[in-house]
Amino acid sequence: MTSTTWLIILLVLSLAGNAALAFRLVRTDRAALPQAPVPALAQPSGVDPELVSSRARLDDLRREVAATHELLRGRDLELTRVRALLKDTQETSAAAAMQPAGLQQELHVARQRLRTLEGEVRGLARERDDARSDADGLKRRLAEAEAEGGTPLGPNALSPAVPRRLPLGRDATSDSSVDGADLGPLVVRAASVRGDRARREGEHRREAFLLRFVEEMRTPTLLSAVAAGVPHGRWSQSAADRACRNLAAQVARYGDTLGHQLYGPVGSDDDLTGLLRTALQGVAHSMRLVTRGEGPGGEPDDAAIGVALTGLLSRLGDSRQREHVAFGIGDGALMVLRDGVWASAFTPGETVAERGLRLPAAAQQVRCARLTTRPGDLLALCSSSVADLLVRPEAGDWFAERWAGRQPYLTSFLSEVNVPVRSPGGDRTVVCLWDFGDARETPSADS
Repeated sequence: MTSTTWLIILLVLSLAGNAALAFRLVRTDRAALPQAPVPALAQPSGVDPELVSSRARLDDLRREVAATHELLRGRDLELTRVRALLKDTQETSAAAAMQPAGLQQELHVARQRLRTLEGEVRGLARERDDARSDADGLKRRLAEAEAEGGTPLGPNALSPAVPRRLPLGRDATSDSSVDGADLGPLVVRAASVRGDRARREGEHRREAFLLRFVEEMRTPTLLSAVAAGVPHGRWSQSAADRACRNLAAQVARYGDTLGHQLYGPVGSDDDLTGLLRTALQGVAHSMRLVTRGEGPGGEPDDAAIGVALTGLLSRLGDSRQREHVAFGIGDGALMVLRDGVWASAFTPGETVAERGLRLPAAAQQVRCARLTTRPGDLLALCSSSVADLLVRPEAGDWFAERWAGRQPYLTSFLSEVNVPVRSPGGDRTVVCLWDFGDARETPSADS
């Protein structure tokens, strides 16, 4: 019991003792009153002094009894207040006894929430540390490669030149392919490599590129093309390769007319688009020959040969402003590096729906655009996976530093396309064209 409870009990006992004492006093006085003789009536002849004294004593006793009653009423009120106070104290004690349980429950919930938040913070910290570690490792490997003048692959990285597994399936082709040419002031390098995911799973490369000199045009012109087959397509590599090769055949077939549309004084964009649409319809017809008899009812299986195709026609020779025409269907891209900054010069699909279009079904949806480059510009005709790398800050800056104003060896260019940067794992295919304006200003290879 608390000290407050003991104090209340002592106060109650004290009040009870005072009340009992006052009660005994009243009984004693009342018992003593009948002992006095009943006074006789006052005689007219005089006043009895003893009677007067008794009456005065009786009046004093009555006043004492009235005072005692007032005292008892006051004590009763005080006792009532004490009882109410005791009740409040008991209720407060009970509430105080229950309060720690509620606080304990709230504290338990708060601790659980704190542990959850701490776990989330630790997870975010791990992700941040992993990202920093990857970035630091990449920077370190690239710095070592720059210092050694070799490839940017670390000692523990999987060399892209020696994959661990050969591609499987009837449509398999080489893991990597590289090509290029020094065409006076225009230097071109091209590479296509199998993605990390395809290497892990033993899938074949589904992308292809093409470089062709268009002899049928009176003005010297270079045709560059990049084709990307659908993921997991059984005939995606054959379809991509056939799309590139047949595009060269269709451009050659309409070469004279295309030359007039490209470089003639009366050429129009509508006529050029219509001519390219006709050429791509011929490409689509050739692609369907790959799966003739493979689809339902012996029809070609378009789902197995879907290809995103992006092409570029570039005028050769010395020029302070070089003319190009980009065209295509799907999610490829043409990027330009100017003053150390990558920018999109042309995308066949501007919307999500257009980026999902594929040959041979969407041959009618071809888009084209004219553009010019000046000395020092670099054009990169690439598949979507390489375009995504070029717009990423760290990877894009590294490629810009490696490729700006250079004329790399084929082996160096292949290794740079294979730089071990974390990506979704798709194949990488790119055709790079360096415009030096004048052949006399073209640097030597890998300078």
